[in-house]
Amino acid sequence: MKYMANTCAAMLCSALLCLFTFEVSAAGPPAFKSESFKTGTLIYSDEFDGEIDRGRWGVPTKDKQIADGKLIVSAKFKSKEEAMRVLKRDHHLGLEPIVHLNGIPERFVCHLRYKFVTDKLTSGRPSVQIGHHMIGLGYLEGGGHRVKLPDGPSFGEPESGMQLGEWIDLTIEYRKGEITIGVNGYSKTYKHEAVTIINEKDKLGPRFTFKGGPNCRIVFDSVRLWECQE
Repeated sequence: MKYMANTCAAMLCSALLCLFTFEVSAAGPPAFKSESFKTGTLIYSDEFDGEIDRGRWGVPTKDKQIADGKLIVSAKFKSKEEAMRVLKRDHHLGLEPIVHLNGIPERFVCHLRYKFVTDKLTSGRPSVQIGHHMIGLGYLEGGGHRVKLPDGPSFGEPESGMQLGEWIDLTIEYRKGEITIGVNGYSKTYKHEAVTIINEKDKLGPRFTFKGGPNCRIVFDSVRLWECQE
């Protein structure tokens, strides 16, 4: 009996040790994987279970809040009349959700899980700008996505099946002259002299810009950003 008791106790301790080791491993930093870079340093990781990272997203406002483990961005105003009355101007009225992810390094790997919640596409919306007003990522009618290079060609990718209102698992690997964009497991690399996130007029960049269009919310579930070395 004493031998059996000692054996059971040892097995229980071993099981608890394995469970503890698994939990510690699961809580550790996500593994770096890349087709373009050998090494990367994780510089930002967020599952939106705390306060907004002001350095990355700016100060929290009524239209930019964390709720239920998600970062939710909505329009600042519901009507043009309300916006003009408050802002005392007739332009940049905040009638669509817009948010920036700041501090993008010159070589990086980024994993983002997000969605645009809206009923229909409008001209150029919703969209993601990889580099402010630089590389565009938008929707195709009927599903899929389009990549538009600044002052360069655009590429339609219907095979990704990207749809409004559905979660997007986006991966980006970038160095000047080359970018790999993956959408829900469908990945393609673009090599072109127009591939750049540098906007000389943007004093706050490089950064990502998300624009939702009218009657839209942008919902973020998680983000990982690695600064990479060649």
